[in-house]
Amino acid sequence: MNVTSLIAKRYRIKNLIGRGGMGVVWLAHDENLGRDVALKTMAVAPGITEEQRARDAERFRREAQAVARLDHPGLATVYDLGEENDTRFLVMQYVIGTTLADRIAEEGPLPIEETAAIGVQIASVLGSVHARNVVHRDLKGSNVVIRTDGVVKVLDFGVAAFLDPDITRLTTTGERPGSLECMAPEQTLGKPIDHRVDLYALGCLLYNMLTGDPVFAHDSELMLLRMIMEQPPVPPKSLRNDIPDELEELVLQLLAKNPDHRPDHAGEVWQRLAAWLPERGAPEAALTPWVEVDPLRPFTHPMAPEARPVREWAQRTTRRH
Repeated sequence: MNVTSLIAKRYRIKNLIGRGGMGVVWLAHDENLGRDVALKTMAVAPGITEEQRARDAERFRREAQAVARLDHPGLATVYDLGEENDTRFLVMQYVIGTTLADRIAEEGPLPIEETAAIGVQIASVLGSVHARNVVHRDLKGSNVVIRTDGVVKVLDFGVAAFLDPDITRLTTTGERPGSLECMAPEQTLGKPIDHRVDLYALGCLLYNMLTGDPVFAHDSELMLLRMIMEQPPVPPKSLRNDIPDELEELVLQLLAKNPDHRPDHAGEVWQRLAAWLPERGAPEAALTPWVEVDPLRPFTHPMAPEARPVREWAQRTTRRH
Protein backbone atom coordinates (compact mmCIF):
# COMPACT_ATOMS: atom_id res chain seq x y z
CA MET A 1 0.00 0.00 0.00
CA ASN A 2 1.39 3.36 -1.04
CA VAL A 3 0.61 7.06 -0.65
CA THR A 4 -2.25 8.08 -3.03
CA SER A 5 -3.56 4.48 -3.17
CA LEU A 6 -7.36 4.25 -3.22
CA ILE A 7 -8.76 1.59 -0.91
CA ALA A 8 -12.28 0.18 -1.31
CA LYS A 9 -12.93 2.89 -3.92
CA ARG A 10 -13.22 5.55 -1.21
CA TYR A 11 -10.19 5.79 1.14
CA ARG A 12 -7.29 7.74 -0.38
CA ILE A 13 -3.99 7.10 1.47
CA LYS A 14 -2.28 10.36 2.47
CA ASN A 15 0.69 9.35 4.64
CA LEU A 16 2.01 6.85 7.16
CA ILE A 17 1.09 7.46 10.82
CA GLY A 18 2.84 4.56 12.51
CA ARG A 19 3.62 0.86 12.72
CA GLY A 20 2.71 -1.61 15.45
CA GLY A 21 2.84 -5.30 16.20
CA MET A 22 -0.45 -6.00 14.46
CA GLY A 23 -0.28 -3.65 11.52
CA VAL A 24 0.38 -0.28 9.91
CA VAL A 25 -1.69 2.85 10.49
CA TRP A 26 -2.23 5.35 7.67
CA LEU A 27 -3.84 8.74 7.48
CA ALA A 28 -6.42 8.49 4.71
CA HIS A 29 -9.18 10.65 3.28
CA ASP A 30 -12.69 9.25 2.97
CA GLU A 31 -13.70 10.60 -0.43
CA ASN A 32 -17.35 9.59 0.07
CA LEU A 33 -17.82 11.60 3.25
CA GLY A 34 -15.03 14.15 2.84
CA ARG A 35 -13.20 13.51 6.11
CA ASP A 36 -9.81 12.25 7.24
CA VAL A 37 -9.70 8.83 8.88
CA ALA A 38 -7.15 6.47 10.38
CA LEU A 39 -6.86 3.33 8.26
CA LYS A 40 -5.14 0.35 9.86
CA THR A 41 -3.90 -2.53 7.71
CA MET A 42 -2.98 -5.92 9.12
CA ALA A 43 0.70 -6.71 8.99
CA VAL A 44 1.58 -10.09 7.45
CA ALA A 45 4.96 -11.35 8.58
CA PRO A 46 7.05 -13.05 5.91
CA GLY A 47 7.32 -16.82 6.09
CA ILE A 48 4.28 -17.46 8.26
CA THR A 49 2.12 -20.51 7.69
CA GLU A 50 -1.42 -20.43 6.41
CA GLU A 51 -2.59 -21.41 9.89
CA GLN A 52 -0.76 -18.45 11.41
CA ARG A 53 -2.07 -16.14 8.68
CA ALA A 54 -5.63 -17.28 9.38
CA ARG A 55 -5.16 -16.81 13.12
CA ASP A 56 -3.81 -13.29 12.67
CA ALA A 57 -6.66 -12.43 10.31
CA GLU A 58 -9.16 -13.68 12.88
CA ARG A 59 -7.48 -11.62 15.59
CA PHE A 60 -7.72 -8.56 13.35
CA ARG A 61 -11.44 -9.20 12.74
CA ARG A 62 -11.99 -9.60 16.46
CA GLU A 63 -10.26 -6.28 17.09
CA ALA A 64 -12.77 -4.56 14.84
CA GLN A 65 -15.70 -6.26 16.52
CA ALA A 66 -14.35 -5.53 20.01
CA VAL A 67 -13.89 -1.83 19.38
CA ALA A 68 -17.02 -1.41 17.25
CA ARG A 69 -19.29 -2.64 20.02
CA LEU A 70 -17.81 -0.21 22.54
CA ASP A 71 -19.33 3.23 23.02
CA HIS A 72 -17.42 5.83 25.02
CA PRO A 73 -16.24 9.39 24.23
CA GLY A 74 -12.73 8.34 25.21
CA LEU A 75 -12.53 5.78 22.38
CA ALA A 76 -11.90 6.23 18.67
CA THR A 77 -15.02 5.32 16.69
CA VAL A 78 -14.85 2.41 14.25
CA TYR A 79 -16.19 3.32 10.80
CA ASP A 80 -15.50 0.38 8.53
CA LEU A 81 -13.84 -3.03 8.09
CA GLY A 82 -12.88 -4.64 4.80
CA GLU A 83 -10.33 -6.36 2.61
CA GLU A 84 -8.48 -5.09 -0.44
CA ASN A 85 -6.07 -7.22 -2.50
CA ASP A 86 -5.69 -9.74 0.34
CA THR A 87 -5.02 -6.90 2.80
CA ARG A 88 -7.46 -6.51 5.67
CA PHE A 89 -8.12 -2.98 6.84
CA LEU A 90 -9.91 -1.21 9.66
CA VAL A 91 -11.10 2.39 9.36
CA MET A 92 -11.37 4.48 12.53
CA GLN A 93 -11.77 8.04 13.72
CA TYR A 94 -8.61 10.09 13.21
CA VAL A 95 -7.71 11.66 16.56
CA ILE A 96 -5.57 14.81 16.55
CA GLY A 97 -3.57 15.61 19.66
CA THR A 98 -0.39 14.85 21.56
CA THR A 99 0.36 11.47 23.07
CA LEU A 100 0.74 11.15 26.81
CA ALA A 101 4.26 9.80 26.23
CA ASP A 102 5.21 12.94 24.31
CA ARG A 103 3.64 15.24 26.90
CA ILE A 104 5.64 13.63 29.72
CA ALA A 105 8.81 13.76 27.61
CA GLU A 106 8.28 17.48 26.97
CA GLU A 107 6.95 18.58 30.37
CA GLY A 108 8.57 16.14 32.78
CA PRO A 109 6.54 15.28 35.90
CA LEU A 110 3.00 16.59 35.52
CA PRO A 111 1.07 18.58 38.15
CA ILE A 112 -1.09 16.55 40.52
CA GLU A 113 -4.33 17.99 39.11
CA GLU A 114 -3.29 17.22 35.54
CA THR A 115 -2.31 13.68 36.47
CA ALA A 116 -5.72 13.19 38.10
CA ALA A 117 -7.53 14.76 35.12
CA ILE A 118 -5.84 12.40 32.68
CA GLY A 119 -6.06 9.42 35.01
CA VAL A 120 -9.80 9.65 35.65
CA GLN A 121 -10.49 9.85 31.91
CA ILE A 122 -8.46 6.71 31.29
CA ALA A 123 -10.18 4.99 34.22
CA SER A 124 -13.56 5.96 32.77
CA VAL A 125 -12.65 4.34 29.44
CA LEU A 126 -11.39 1.19 31.17
CA GLY A 127 -14.53 0.92 33.28
CA SER A 128 -16.66 0.99 30.14
CA VAL A 129 -14.45 -1.44 28.25
CA HIS A 130 -14.16 -3.92 31.10
CA ALA A 131 -17.93 -3.94 31.60
CA ARG A 132 -18.15 -5.42 28.08
CA ASN A 133 -15.61 -8.14 28.84
CA VAL A 134 -12.76 -6.62 26.84
CA VAL A 135 -9.27 -5.80 28.05
CA HIS A 136 -6.80 -3.57 26.23
CA ARG A 137 -3.59 -5.42 27.20
CA ASP A 138 -1.28 -2.81 25.65
CA LEU A 139 -2.16 0.39 27.48
CA LYS A 140 0.86 2.74 27.40
CA GLY A 141 1.73 6.39 26.93
CA SER A 142 1.87 6.22 23.14
CA ASN A 143 -1.66 4.75 23.05
CA VAL A 144 -3.17 7.67 24.97
CA VAL A 145 -3.82 10.87 23.00
CA ILE A 146 -4.75 14.19 24.61
CA ARG A 147 -6.66 16.53 22.30
CA THR A 148 -6.24 20.29 22.54
CA ASP A 149 -9.55 20.55 24.40
CA GLY A 150 -8.17 18.16 27.04
CA VAL A 151 -10.31 15.15 26.10
CA VAL A 152 -8.29 11.94 26.47
CA LYS A 153 -8.64 9.17 23.88
CA VAL A 154 -7.38 5.62 24.47
CA LEU A 155 -6.28 4.08 21.17
CA ASP A 156 -5.16 0.80 19.66
CA PHE A 157 -7.09 -2.18 20.84
CA GLY A 158 -4.98 -4.28 18.49
CA VAL A 159 -4.34 -6.91 21.16
CA ALA A 160 -7.67 -6.62 22.96
CA ALA A 161 -8.97 -9.95 24.23
CA PHE A 162 -12.47 -11.10 25.01
CA LEU A 163 -12.92 -12.52 28.47
CA ASP A 164 -15.88 -14.62 27.33
CA PRO A 165 -14.96 -18.22 28.28
CA ASP A 166 -16.95 -19.59 25.32
CA ILE A 167 -14.65 -17.88 22.81
CA THR A 168 -11.50 -19.77 21.87
CA ARG A 169 -8.28 -18.08 22.93
CA LEU A 170 -6.35 -16.82 19.92
CA THR A 171 -3.13 -16.23 21.81
CA THR A 172 -0.94 -19.31 21.83
CA THR A 173 1.03 -20.41 24.87
CA GLY A 174 4.13 -18.30 25.37
CA GLU A 175 2.98 -15.28 23.35
CA ARG A 176 3.04 -11.89 25.03
CA PRO A 177 0.75 -9.47 23.19
CA GLY A 178 1.70 -5.89 23.98
CA SER A 179 4.88 -4.09 24.98
CA LEU A 180 6.85 -4.42 28.20
CA GLU A 181 6.80 -0.84 29.45
CA CYS A 182 3.41 -1.17 31.19
CA MET A 183 2.98 -4.95 31.21
CA ALA A 184 1.71 -6.67 34.36
CA PRO A 185 3.80 -9.49 35.86
CA GLU A 186 1.20 -12.17 35.12
CA GLN A 187 1.07 -11.05 31.49
CA THR A 188 4.85 -11.30 31.04
CA LEU A 189 4.59 -14.93 32.17
CA GLY A 190 1.85 -15.75 29.70
CA LYS A 191 -0.59 -16.57 32.49
CA PRO A 192 -4.36 -16.13 32.13
CA ILE A 193 -5.20 -12.47 32.51
CA ASP A 194 -8.22 -10.32 33.26
CA HIS A 195 -9.08 -6.61 33.47
CA ARG A 196 -6.55 -6.07 36.25
CA VAL A 197 -3.66 -6.04 33.74
CA ASP A 198 -5.11 -2.75 32.46
CA LEU A 199 -5.27 -1.41 36.02
CA TYR A 200 -1.60 -2.28 36.45
CA ALA A 201 -0.84 -0.41 33.22
CA LEU A 202 -2.81 2.59 34.48
CA GLY A 203 -0.65 2.49 37.62
CA CYS A 204 2.42 2.63 35.36
CA LEU A 205 1.02 5.67 33.55
CA LEU A 206 0.19 7.45 36.82
CA TYR A 207 3.68 6.73 38.13
CA ASN A 208 5.21 8.05 34.90
CA MET A 209 3.07 11.21 35.02
CA LEU A 210 3.94 11.91 38.65
CA THR A 211 7.68 11.21 38.50
CA GLY A 212 8.61 11.62 34.84
CA ASP A 213 10.21 8.15 35.01
CA PRO A 214 8.98 4.67 34.06
CA VAL A 215 8.34 2.24 36.88
CA PHE A 216 11.11 -0.04 35.59
CA ALA A 217 13.73 0.50 32.91
CA HIS A 218 16.71 -1.55 31.72
CA ASP A 219 18.64 -1.99 28.48
CA SER A 220 18.30 -5.76 28.80
CA GLU A 221 14.83 -7.17 28.14
CA LEU A 222 15.60 -10.16 30.36
CA MET A 223 16.57 -7.91 33.25
CA LEU A 224 13.52 -5.75 32.66
CA LEU A 225 11.30 -8.83 32.80
CA ARG A 226 12.92 -9.87 36.06
CA MET A 227 12.38 -6.39 37.54
CA ILE A 228 8.71 -6.45 36.54
CA MET A 229 8.21 -9.87 38.12
CA GLU A 230 10.31 -9.51 41.27
CA GLN A 231 11.44 -5.98 42.10
CA PRO A 232 9.18 -3.59 44.05
CA PRO A 233 8.81 -0.14 42.46
CA VAL A 234 10.64 2.81 43.97
CA PRO A 235 7.99 4.71 45.98
CA PRO A 236 7.04 7.78 43.93
CA LYS A 237 7.27 10.09 46.97
CA SER A 238 10.99 9.32 47.19
CA LEU A 239 11.29 10.90 43.72
CA ARG A 240 8.82 13.74 44.30
CA ASN A 241 7.87 14.79 47.80
CA ASP A 242 4.68 16.75 47.02
CA ILE A 243 2.72 13.63 46.03
CA PRO A 244 -0.17 13.12 48.48
CA ASP A 245 0.11 9.98 50.60
CA GLU A 246 -3.26 8.70 49.42
CA LEU A 247 -2.25 9.10 45.78
CA GLU A 248 1.02 7.25 46.30
CA GLU A 249 -0.91 4.48 48.06
CA LEU A 250 -3.25 4.15 45.07
CA VAL A 251 -0.38 4.00 42.58
CA LEU A 252 1.49 1.35 44.57
CA GLN A 253 -1.68 -0.72 44.94
CA LEU A 254 -2.20 -0.61 41.18
CA LEU A 255 1.40 -1.79 40.74
CA ALA A 256 1.01 -4.80 43.05
CA LYS A 257 2.65 -7.96 41.68
CA ASN A 258 -0.36 -10.01 42.75
CA PRO A 259 -3.48 -8.91 40.85
CA ASP A 260 -5.59 -9.78 43.91
CA HIS A 261 -3.88 -6.92 45.75
CA ARG A 262 -4.83 -4.31 43.14
CA PRO A 263 -8.08 -2.32 43.16
CA ASP A 264 -10.84 -4.55 41.87
CA HIS A 265 -12.46 -2.15 39.43
CA ALA A 266 -11.61 0.90 37.33
CA GLY A 267 -14.53 2.67 39.01
CA GLU A 268 -12.69 2.52 42.32
CA VAL A 269 -9.62 4.06 40.69
CA TRP A 270 -11.77 6.81 39.15
CA GLN A 271 -13.37 7.55 42.53
CA ARG A 272 -10.06 7.78 44.37
CA LEU A 273 -8.38 9.92 41.68
CA ALA A 274 -11.32 12.32 41.53
CA ALA A 275 -10.25 13.79 44.88
CA TRP A 276 -7.49 15.71 43.05
CA LEU A 277 -9.51 17.04 40.12
CA PRO A 278 -9.47 20.83 39.63
CA GLU A 279 -12.35 23.01 40.76
CA ARG A 280 -14.87 24.37 38.27
CA GLY A 281 -13.55 27.48 36.49
CA ALA A 282 -15.28 30.80 35.81
CA PRO A 283 -17.57 30.56 32.72
CA GLU A 284 -16.00 33.57 30.98
CA ALA A 285 -12.60 31.83 31.02
CA ALA A 286 -14.01 29.15 28.70
CA LEU A 287 -14.52 31.78 25.99
CA THR A 288 -10.95 33.03 25.81
CA PRO A 289 -8.60 31.74 23.09
CA TRP A 290 -6.14 28.97 23.89
CA VAL A 291 -3.78 26.90 21.81
CA GLU A 292 -2.06 24.61 24.30
CA VAL A 293 -3.24 21.15 25.24
CA ASP A 294 -5.16 21.47 28.51
CA PRO A 295 -6.13 18.19 30.23
CA LEU A 296 -7.86 20.20 32.99
CA ARG A 297 -10.37 21.80 30.62
CA PRO A 298 -12.99 19.01 30.64
CA PHE A 299 -13.29 19.58 34.40
CA THR A 300 -12.76 23.33 34.73
CA HIS A 301 -15.13 24.04 31.82
CA PRO A 302 -17.32 20.97 31.27
CA MET A 303 -19.36 20.97 28.05
CA ALA A 304 -17.70 24.22 26.92
CA PRO A 305 -17.65 24.91 23.15
CA GLU A 306 -14.97 23.41 20.95
CA ALA A 307 -11.56 25.06 20.73
CA ARG A 308 -11.66 26.35 17.15
CA PRO A 309 -15.04 28.15 17.15
CA VAL A 310 -14.31 29.63 20.57
CA ARG A 311 -11.01 31.04 19.31
CA GLU A 312 -12.62 32.46 16.17
CA TRP A 313 -15.45 34.05 18.14
CA ALA A 314 -13.08 35.49 20.75
CA GLN A 315 -10.80 36.93 18.08
CA ARG A 316 -13.72 38.64 16.33
CA THR A 317 -14.93 40.01 19.66
CA THR A 318 -11.47 41.39 20.44
CA ARG A 319 -11.23 43.12 17.05
CA ARG A 320 -14.65 44.79 17.53
CA HIS A 321 -13.52 46.28 20.83
